[in-house]
Amino acid sequence: MVAWSWNTANVHDQAFLPMIESFEGEAITLADTGFECAEGTPENLKLCRKGTWNERMLLETILSMVTLVCQMKHLFHRTAKYVRAHLAYLAAMFNTLLELNRQLHPEAPMEERLLHIAQYSL
Repeated sequence: MVAWSWNTANVHDQAFLPMIESFEGEAITLADTGFECAEGTPENLKLCRKGTWNERMLLETILSMVTLVCQMKHLFHRTAKYVRAHLAYLAAMFNTLLELNRQLHPEAPMEERLLHIAQYSL
């Protein structure tokens, strides 16, 4: 995870295209088809139609586990600064767990290292 952003539920996914575009040439972004734009999409945006880019589904599964551990669906403080803080902690925790698993299982392929994160949700 190299960047993140959030907005309220009534904002269209395409509002995040400028952030995605800022990483062109450095990183790709895997997203659902809600990010598709008639005016065009950034080169580094890879739209994940059914059956393609299965890496996205693996990452979303792991992020879902981390979300469960951090109780992101049950935030009591619903002001912007608290939501932003929770998301920042979630991103930091996700990256820390990836690095920890990289060090603990250096020989394992990335897919297996990601699955080792499941042990922290128990």
